[in-house]
Order: sequence, then structure tokens, then C-alpha cells
Amino acid sequence: MKGLHVIGVSHTFGDNKVLDNVSLMNPAGELVCLLGPSGSGKTTLLRLAAGLERLQEGEILINDEVVADPKLHVPPEHRGIGLMFQEYALFPHLSIIENVSFGLDGQPKNKARRRALEMLDQVGMVPYAENHPHMLSGGQQQRIALARALAPEPKLLLLDEPYSGLDTNLRGQIREETLNVLKASGVATVMVTHDPEEAMFMADRIKILGDNGRILQSGRPHDIYYHPRHEFVAKLFGLMNRFESVVKDGHVEIPLGRIHAESHDEGRKVEVLVRPEGVLLEIGGEGAPLDVMSTHLLGHDNIVRVVLTADNVATGERDVYVRIHHTFEPELSQRFTGNIDPEYAFIFPMGEAGELTGNGTVSASQPEAAE
Repeated sequence: MKGLHVIGVSHTFGDNKVLDNVSLMNPAGELVCLLGPSGSGKTTLLRLAAGLERLQEGEILINDEVVADPKLHVPPEHRGIGLMFQEYALFPHLSIIENVSFGLDGQPKNKARRRALEMLDQVGMVPYAENHPHMLSGGQQQRIALARALAPEPKLLLLDEPYSGLDTNLRGQIREETLNVLKASGVATVMVTHDPEEAMFMADRIKILGDNGRILQSGRPHDIYYHPRHEFVAKLFGLMNRFESVVKDGHVEIPLGRIHAESHDEGRKVEVLVRPEGVLLEIGGEGAPLDVMSTHLLGHDNIVRVVLTADNVATGERDVYVRIHHTFEPELSQRFTGNIDPEYAFIFPMGEAGELTGNGTVSASQPEAAE
């Protein structure tokens, strides 16, 4: 297989196990995002693939060639990889075209210059070829770093938080431009990020690492978002409304409604997580009574905090968060009734003491998506 193949990789720093039996396949032309919190092993896995760390356990192959196992370590410069870090690492004393052609020093000078100009053309930076890095904006430097990484036509491209230094408006534009260049190149790409929105935007597939150094779930962005198999994965994508319930007659009952739970054992204690967009507001309809406490505009959406008062709420009342379109701004203390959209509700089993046991299902018991 052309691309990256990681098999059973584990890694420790002292007594801290940062990766635990991690495997992944990243074929040519596909972008895989490693998503997870700080300390979950994302950057360590990237460094192992790059050859910047020696492999302790497992095996790493690039284009079907073993480049690392506990007894073998192919140096980074012989792995055929491109690297792009947060800081871009451009050489300040070299011109832009000299930066891009830096990795082409084994080629004749004229050929290297032509290749560098080709890459600068792909990222729209030919007019800046003779400038120096300090003369460019952050977004322009990011484009140059990408052109330099792709210029040697690597077998594998590794990106470590490449957009973290860009402001929000520029980040969206650069992401789109980067995707276009990467798809045109056909290179296998692994990107590390802690930003779920970024992973959803960029990735063909997402690998989610937990704080135990294990891959908790892998799949396409749509499957990860709508069919999380672990409560950690569900919560990773933003604010959630949490309820506890018990499975009865193949359903769970929460104040916002009744949800199918056939895949869970009868009488089992469960945690129910509901995304804010899964809470449906109506005026004068049937459902749980909800009173508006605050509204916060988040660009295209509003996040509304409502207080739920119902007989089946153990404490008598509780806060619930609702995501609605920005054109609808309810008034403070306005009364609504609330129901649930099962597509945005996820059920996870709990142990005897109330602790979560890990794997769960979406409310409709959707099957796991294949990679």
C-alpha cells in the first residue's frame, strides 16, 4: 500500500505510557487527522512516523517499506517525508524560492528552481519568490512552508497543528487552499490537531486518541459526529446536555422525551448525552416546559440557556442548552416546550457506582461505520 501503515505502536516516556497499541492505515491521497487533548500522544505518533523518535514497540511502514521497528531506525532524511510544524521553520536568511528549493539540493540548480516555482505557483506565491520570510504575513509563510514540504514530492506529509498561529478569519481560507493543494498532489497526509472543527473540515478520516494513549474511535467525520461510540468522543465536539436514566422496555426516559435503547440491557443505568441542536423548541406544543434564561450569539447560531422544570427532573429544575438559528432570538423568561431529536442523542452504559463503562450507542442504534 502506498502511504503510511502503523502497526501496534506503543511508546513510553519514563513511567508514562503515551501510546498504547496504536495502529492506522493512511493510503496515498487521503488526509487522516489525529484528534485528541494535550497529552494524548498525537505529536509523539507523528514524531515516530517522521523518525524524530526511536520506536520502542510495533512497526511503521511507508509505501510498504519498513522504516521503524524496535531494531530498525531509518533516519528522517531517508524516509521520503515532508514535515510542516506550527512555527513553519522558514530560514530567515534565505529568499522564498531558496526556502522552497532547500530540500532539492540533490537536483541540478535549474531543475530545482523550476520545481520550486511550480510549487510557489500552486500556492499562489510566485510574485514573492525573491522576498524573505520576515516580509510575509503569517498566512503567506504558511503557504511557503507547505510548498517547501511538497517540493521534493514526498511519499508522506506530516502536519503538526499547522494553523494554530493564524487568526480565525485567515484560518478558514488557508485550510481550503491547503486541501486543494494536497488533493492535487495525491500525497498521504497525517495532520495533528486538538481542534474538532478543524479535523471535521480537513479530514477524510479522523482518529481520536484518548488520554490513555489509545485510539477510541476511527472513521469519517460524519460517522464520528453522529455515531460516537464513547462518551469521551461525544463530548469532544462541544457542549452537551447530560441526563441519567435506566433502560426500561427498550427505551430510556429523560425530561425531554423518550429514546430507543434496544441495544442496552434492560434495567441498565445509562448516561444520555444530547447535543444542543438536538433540543427542539416549540411555542405552546406538547413537551417539557422550558424558560429562557440567557441567549448568546455565536455568529450563525444562538446558544440559548433554558431552565427545565418538570416532574421527572430529580432536582425540580435544571439548565439545558439549545442551539438555534441566529435569526431567532427568544426573549428572556419566554416559555417554550422542549422535545428531543434522537439523531443528536447518545446513550452510554454506567457501572454500579454510576461510573461510565466506556462504549455506547447512538439513540437509534446505528451500526459502526467501516473505515
